[in-house]
Amino acid sequence: MNSLASLLDQHVRSHPELELQDAIKFLYQSCMGPSHLALDPQAAQDWVEAEWADVAGDADVPPIEPLGGGLCRLSLAACKGQGLEPSTLAALFLETAQTVTPNRQELENSLKLLYNLPFPRDEIDQTLEAYRAAGMPSVHHSARYRKAYAPAYRVVEQDLARLLPLLSAIDRHLRNHPQTLVALDGPCATGKTTLGGFLSRLYHCPLFHMDDFYLPPERKTAQRLAQPGGNVDAERFFMEVLSPLSQGKVVRYRPYRCHPSTLGDEVVVSPASLAVVEGVYALRPDLRSYYHIKCFLEAPWSTRRTRLLNRNGAEGLDRFEKLWIPLEDAYFRAFPIRQECDVVLNNQNHPLNGWFEQAL
Repeated sequence: MNSLASLLDQHVRSHPELELQDAIKFLYQSCMGPSHLALDPQAAQDWVEAEWADVAGDADVPPIEPLGGGLCRLSLAACKGQGLEPSTLAALFLETAQTVTPNRQELENSLKLLYNLPFPRDEIDQTLEAYRAAGMPSVHHSARYRKAYAPAYRVVEQDLARLLPLLSAIDRHLRNHPQTLVALDGPCATGKTTLGGFLSRLYHCPLFHMDDFYLPPERKTAQRLAQPGGNVDAERFFMEVLSPLSQGKVVRYRPYRCHPSTLGDEVVVSPASLAVVEGVYALRPDLRSYYHIKCFLEAPWSTRRTRLLNRNGAEGLDRFEKLWIPLEDAYFRAFPIRQECDVVLNNQNHPLNGWFEQAL
């Protein structure tokens, strides 16, 4: 509540023309999210596009205004200025509406924060009495607020809004090119696989995992593993996936299975205008030039260690620390992967509590 009080205070200070109903709208959006707007995908997109046409794009506008509760107002002007497609914004809005659980009791509790604002107490009393009598519904911005600030935004999960640089880069490239290949690289437990899954679902595009191309035991020689990035079968990945993918051909490959150590059944993927490759070693120097958008994910070691422990247990964590992570570290020391990327995302929030898991 203290955090929400601070956010509301900041909003009031930056919007001196705000009226009480605008403050109520802020609290409502924080506690209830956009779930009251039960729109189907086409209706959501039509709604965004109708407003989109009247908004001037401005890449310099701050895109995010936090609402608390993991939600924010995502500026249409910023989205348009950075090159996001209205259909992508509509999808983020729908994702939020479908995953956020409204909390009416929290809304009731938050209304007391109105008494901290510079309005007469009797006006607040009367406004709240009428609002509660009406059933505490969603409210519109006041005419005064609309005239002063011309608000144009969508309420989305803040962690989804943080993807704006990546999603805008994808949309810009898709708009002007027949094919877009995206690579997600970074250390283990930074969320590459789950972000890749989200992008695959958002754009209805194929997703490829570098984990499907690890070397079989018989090829893990000391000489091979001494090579930075040598832990992956880059040759097979290029021949079976990246080369045909970049040529618009059908992809046929057999994913590597650790238990037992063998190749799985053949996977066939039709040509696609957009495809995503995720995993450590995706941006090896011999593969890097084939991608149009390169994204690096990072997180503090303390966060990554906790994720590995929760995901793999103590024994699995020990194996990562002694075997896999030293190989990854050698790769990132040898090659400027992060510096070569178009977008860098810091995923410090735990996937089980943030945008990754909810989006899936």
